[in-house]
Amino acid sequence: MGECGDTADAITVTSPFSSSPFAFPPIVCGTLTGQHMYLETGTSGNAGTLNIAKGSDAGNRNYQIKVTYFTCNNLAKAPAGCTQYFTGESGSFQSYNYQGGKLLQSMNYNHCFRQEEGFCRLQISEATEMTPDPFFLSDDDDKTKHNCADMSYVNFATPTNSMFCGGVLSSVVNDMTPGALTSAPGDSFLVGLRTLADLNPNTFTGFNLNYKQVACP
Repeated sequence: MGECGDTADAITVTSPFSSSPFAFPPIVCGTLTGQHMYLETGTSGNAGTLNIAKGSDAGNRNYQIKVTYFTCNNLAKAPAGCTQYFTGESGSFQSYNYQGGKLLQSMNYNHCFRQEEGFCRLQISEATEMTPDPFFLSDDDDKTKHNCADMSYVNFATPTNSMFCGGVLSSVVNDMTPGALTSAPGDSFLVGLRTLADLNPNTFTGFNLNYKQVACP
């Protein structure tokens, strides 16, 4: 229902790279099929821990988790601070538990995209799939909002703005039609998610977004 822990289940990954509860990786729960999570292990000592806590709520639980180590100089290794890492010129990405239809509370992490050769900018847009809603992070489910300081939002640096919330992803405030967002030249290939700690668990669905890299001029 959007809240991990207490009566709900919770998957907690601890990284020696950061001890802050608000740094990556976040505590997650719900339906996570196909999702992944990167963490820095350091070069010695404990590589990290993964704890699966069963809440008191009724329901079936099942999981199958693949663990992969990357050497420090491996070109496929995600940059430090990237909870999710995507390669290739185009693809899609979702917030944790989007398949469960509930945006998770207290999310504070980054989706990073490897800049491919010959590409200078990143573009994101809502997926065409409409069930559940592919972008619904805060109040005003029928339009986009850019004043998101006290709301859950996507952080993506464009030439005009870097915070996007509401129920429609667009570069135009109060727009009721989704539109593509393109990063400013020279900005990092990064999309962040920040969610409140006291979300209404029956309201927001999270996001399902497409991305593609834009060729250099």
